[in-house]
Amino acid sequence: MRFLYPEFIYLMLIPAAVLIYLISTNKDVLERIFKPEALERLRISGDALGRAGHNTLLFIAFLFMSLALAQPVIEQGAERVKTKGVDLVIALDLSRSMRARDFFPNRLTFAKQKIREILPTLPAGRVGMVGFTSASFIVAPLTTDRDALVFLLDRLDPKSVTVEGTALLAAIRGGEKLLKKSEQKTILLVTDGGDDVDTASLSERLKKEKIRLIVWMVATRQGAPVAMSDRETAKGADEKIFISRANTKLRDVAQKSGGRYIEATLSQEDEKQIENFLKELADSGQQYEKVVHHRIQLFYYPLALALLVLPFGLYSVGRGSHAAVLLLFSGMFCAVPKAEAGLLDFRLIEQGAKAYREGHYKESVEVFEKLSLKSPKSEVWFDLGNSYYKSGRYKMALDAYEKVVTSDTAIEKAKLYNMANCYVRLGELEKAAELYRKVLKMGKDVDAKANLELVLKALREQKKKKKGASGKGKGKKKNQKESASKPAASKEQSDRPGSQRQNAKTRKMSEAEEKKWMQLIRKQPLKAKLYPLTPPEEVDHVNPW
Repeated sequence: MRFLYPEFIYLMLIPAAVLIYLISTNKDVLERIFKPEALERLRISGDALGRAGHNTLLFIAFLFMSLALAQPVIEQGAERVKTKGVDLVIALDLSRSMRARDFFPNRLTFAKQKIREILPTLPAGRVGMVGFTSASFIVAPLTTDRDALVFLLDRLDPKSVTVEGTALLAAIRGGEKLLKKSEQKTILLVTDGGDDVDTASLSERLKKEKIRLIVWMVATRQGAPVAMSDRETAKGADEKIFISRANTKLRDVAQKSGGRYIEATLSQEDEKQIENFLKELADSGQQYEKVVHHRIQLFYYPLALALLVLPFGLYSVGRGSHAAVLLLFSGMFCAVPKAEAGLLDFRLIEQGAKAYREGHYKESVEVFEKLSLKSPKSEVWFDLGNSYYKSGRYKMALDAYEKVVTSDTAIEKAKLYNMANCYVRLGELEKAAELYRKVLKMGKDVDAKANLELVLKALREQKKKKKGASGKGKGKKKNQKESASKPAASKEQSDRPGSQRQNAKTRKMSEAEEKKWMQLIRKQPLKAKLYPLTPPEEVDHVNPW
């Protein structure tokens, strides 16, 4: 047996010495005046332990708690687990051009969702993340904790970036810093390509640092305007609306570095291409070795003894039957919680199931959410997903279903079917069709077959509408421009922030209003800013998008 954290025992020595000194020297005022025999006669009901006994028991409880914190274990050997993988840095473009809406709802949100989907499927190895505009910003260092990366990705806000523009060289330099000690260096560049790229400098830098570049192009070749604000779009030097398009020049850069150029798609085809390419690299990549220790934990034994002794140290113990009652109560206190927790879980399951049957879906959601925190089992996640679905929260239902891991074919089939229904509700028909096909591969299902036919029909109709709309749009462009030009000017004048306020009288803010505003300001959380990991590129002119 050994202690994993023996420092807790060493830290205990000083307070233990002080406590022993106080126990041995400290006396009650009455004990200093009267003899023990006289005090015994004067007391109405004597305490079996006395003051010294209580202090001693408290010291023993403290000792056992310190031993529990030191975490005693019995070693059963260690196992070396070897895996192969590559160190990868994901460089995400945070420039304004990523707000273009050729992908729904915009390029950046679409890219973040794609990264979120691909992270769990990446082969073994460390993954880091940087964001970039005309400078790079560290989001996460190289780590094997994929959940932490998803957490940081979800909270990455382009509004917190202090530098504007787009410089792909800055992204490469940021990736270099994180991959400095790695044997194989790979950067996944998630970008729309920028409007002006020096491909020669990029290729030279990648060759010099021996970096393999995978370009994940999140932009269409047709392009889209760049929104600078809610009412303003980006304009070029000629005052014409700037259209941001996929920069296909990066294809040559990626291929020269030994990487890949992959265009983002609405399906998961692009994700599979990246996953397969990284798996190929992993087979010939760096070997990672992890030592897994097999141990038997013993901390709960001293902890149980501490909880058993503690009540005797805190409370007075009378003679005879009182001590036996307190001892029995302490035993029950140590033994009951697990059984009681299981009983409460059963009651919660019954309560949630009853609310679901009666159509009170909000109530069933609350019950199963509580249950998922206490015992996050697949059955609970499945019931929670059903409750979310019925209450109209389809994205949350998908998250719950994804946490269901089971070897039961019937439950897996029901899970995939329900997830497909969620995607239909969210309008993501291609994903729904893919899941319905998986359900049908697992066995016959009349409902899944009927739903798949409906979804495929809807997809065909969508394609027809898009073709028809694009044909009509070409013929109407001129007329639309001429008719829209005149009223637009008048609308701009009426929407100016100061147009309706010119005649408004200014008044002094009252004390009550001032207090209200100050309270609102205090409640607002401070917005964190991302400051550059590498300084902005030194160029004569950097477009703000």
